[in-house]
Amino acid sequence: MHNYFSAYHRGRTSDSGHLPGARSMTSLLILTVLLAVSPSFATPQPTEVTPEVRAEVIEDIAVLLDDLYVIPETATEVQQMLRANLAAGHYDEDIAPAAFAAALTRDMYALTGDKHLRVSFGADGAVAGRHPVKRVRDGGVGDVKIVVRETEESAGRNEKQRGTGSDSGVFDGVRGVLEAKVLAGNVGYLDIRLFLPREREEEIAVRAMEAVSDADALIFDLRSCAGGTPDMVHFVTSYLFPPEPMHLITYYHGHSEPDSAYTLGEIPGMHRPEVPVYLLISSFTGSGCEEFSYNLKHHGRAELIGETTGGAGHGGGVHAIGAGFSAFIPDFRPVHPRTGGGWEGVGVIPTTGCSSEKAQTLAHKMALERILNDGGVEQERAEELADLIRGLEEDLTRLDEPPVVDADALVEYVGAFEYRSITLEDDGLYLQRTGGPKLKMVAADEPDSFTLKRLPQAKIRFERDADGEIVALHVLGMRGEWEVTRRQ
Repeated sequence: MHNYFSAYHRGRTSDSGHLPGARSMTSLLILTVLLAVSPSFATPQPTEVTPEVRAEVIEDIAVLLDDLYVIPETATEVQQMLRANLAAGHYDEDIAPAAFAAALTRDMYALTGDKHLRVSFGADGAVAGRHPVKRVRDGGVGDVKIVVRETEESAGRNEKQRGTGSDSGVFDGVRGVLEAKVLAGNVGYLDIRLFLPREREEEIAVRAMEAVSDADALIFDLRSCAGGTPDMVHFVTSYLFPPEPMHLITYYHGHSEPDSAYTLGEIPGMHRPEVPVYLLISSFTGSGCEEFSYNLKHHGRAELIGETTGGAGHGGGVHAIGAGFSAFIPDFRPVHPRTGGGWEGVGVIPTTGCSSEKAQTLAHKMALERILNDGGVEQERAEELADLIRGLEEDLTRLDEPPVVDADALVEYVGAFEYRSITLEDDGLYLQRTGGPKLKMVAADEPDSFTLKRLPQAKIRFERDADGEIVALHVLGMRGEWEVTRRQ
């Protein structure tokens, strides 16, 4: 099964490194890139990375790249670059595990532009004993692969931690479909934050589609959609096409034969191939949410309103490489049958560009205009639609007004914080992590504290020294751990 997230199994693996008889579990890759989420198998504690561990981690990554990476030629270039950097002492000062992982990620991204290729750290505290990487090239097509190594001391702990293949705890507090409702003028609206696996959220997705089944047009809000599993992407997509299966996309692998995805002929509910569809997208929209957008755009099924998406097209899985480190290795790339390409590195380009803040209002207006202009609308309803359209036009005019920003009060937060940066633009502060999009920051109630417009659950705070100068940035990850980056 393909995954665009930092996918990993929480059950036992077979000798081939696959979870037998179970679908893969997923965690948040795009949030990992942006915030402080690590696809870790335990809670990390401060420690130091020795030269021996640095060398062994890089060799483990090299093996995984050789076995799995979707573009073998690029894998060779990355291997050579990491080994050369190690030999030149490039990582000698990265003694903190998180800093070492971030440095590796930064260098791999600089060479490849691949937003899924990354290294994370998360162990039980001390650097664990080393075990050789097991090659996994013999795995089945499309499986998400993971290699797990244990020391005798950690075996019991990891057995308890991983459980028996349940996704318990992986998605606690995480919702894929945040909201489904009908807007004024009978326009359906669905706010999707994640395309969670069907086994996890199919029933919720069915109920969401039922809630808008009588709408005259549909708006899918993907502006805060981080990614997901293709099985749910294809499931929801199937509601918007005829019952006859249609070729959606083909997945190409570095070391195995390609396989293709099709719409589903049978779904719980109605196929609605004629209903107008509008997708709201932003620079945050990533991975599986981009596949949903790309497929609908290039199959001529939807208008895309907003900003060019993040450009994270390669998918794969997380591999534990020992010493508390893990690596996400992309092992497939989607190729659309009509374009012969995908969105890796370039994103999905909207059909109608505008700021993400204006996207919903503009899409709502466009949907109402489509309903009105399609004909067959009674006079009373036509007048109602015209009034709604005029109101939305006024809203768009207000949204065009430049925001009032007190730059003098915000400029002290601007700067580089290791692999994160804070910038000040016309409408306020933005947070960006290496390889990720810029995210608009919103002031919180506490001094020097912020959240994110697209991720209101995020927590960000700045640390000051005794002289009142800002010296560090603290970001709270989804697993409840504060990640600290020092000001450069």
